[in-house]
Amino acid sequence: MLRTLNEVRALKDPIKQSQCEFIIQETPGLLLAKLMQKLTGSLSGNTACASAKDLRLRCTTFSYPGAKIGQTSLNIQGHRRKLGTTQNKSGVWKIKVIEDFQGSVINIIQAWCDLIHANMAGTRLPSLAYTSTCTILLGGDNDGGNVRNANLKCRKIVLHGVYPIEYRVNDINPSSSEAIDVDISFNYDYFAEMGYSLFSFGS
Repeated sequence: MLRTLNEVRALKDPIKQSQCEFIIQETPGLLLAKLMQKLTGSLSGNTACASAKDLRLRCTTFSYPGAKIGQTSLNIQGHRRKLGTTQNKSGVWKIKVIEDFQGSVINIIQAWCDLIHANMAGTRLPSLAYTSTCTILLGGDNDGGNVRNANLKCRKIVLHGVYPIEYRVNDINPSSSEAIDVDISFNYDYFAEMGYSLFSFGS
């Protein structure tokens, strides 16, 4: 259906994908993983370890969290109705990161996984030691953007209970000069807009 020019002009500017980014908190999970990688890497000489900033700058794509409402069926005289039940705001957050020459991205993710379960030693740490939080910034920046002289407040989504559950290096072509990228999947227990909780680390 055709719309009037005034209606079209009244629409707000669309947000661009380049206006989104994320920040992984370096405590406690990522910070402890970096420390462990530095210690164990000193034995083999491989001490390269990516930081939260490295993961953000080397990231090429990442997913955005969403919520899902559970449903239950109610049958009334042969007519079925779907009723909403509980809201599930947990899920898997996925990012794709370009690896560097020293393999520091894989190093930090593997060290983080070893905090959860070190398969050689058989140790498992409590969730307090390996979970972290991640903030997704949608639009503007930390101080808000400026479009058409209008101050834009950045929308912040905070993921709680973040830790890696899978990483996978994509197929390598030895004759190619393209960069190697790593797909990383993180668990998150729940997300909230501008949400901060004292229980986020222990959940």
